[in-house]
Amino acid sequence: MFNFMLFAHFAGLIAWLGALLAIVIMLGMLKTELGSPEASTLAKRIIRTFSMFAHPGAVLVLISGVFMIVQMGMGTEKPFWLQVMEKGGGTIILLALILTGILGSKVRKRLGAAAGTTQQPPLKGYLISMSAVIVMTLGIMLVVSLKI
Repeated sequence: MFNFMLFAHFAGLIAWLGALLAIVIMLGMLKTELGSPEASTLAKRIIRTFSMFAHPGAVLVLISGVFMIVQMGMGTEKPFWLQVMEKGGGTIILLALILTGILGSKVRKRLGAAAGTTQQPPLKGYLISMSAVIVMTLGIMLVVSLKI
């Protein structure tokens, strides 16, 4: 069962980070075109579609990670890398789920409001926060991979 959970953990991680990376890259490329209604509609679809992969992927990472840590049964004598994975990883996942949900819906509303106008809705904060989640997750993965 541990090996299946490890597979689920990695599969969720790939789906989660891949979807976030796709959002950042596609919206970054589309940012200059957002004055047109077509581009705003496409940006809303990008956020909605890739969020359908990112959110379940993050939940899968969280659930499988908790299951594996409980199954390891190390008690209070955990190595540093496992503590980072447990506390840091769990915090980043929960923060990312809340942040992507709230900011994603705000950006979609702004895109809908700006669809008929020539003004570009601000995406900078959304793209920076998605990029920060990716970088923090990669940092956790580095600590765990090196078993520091």
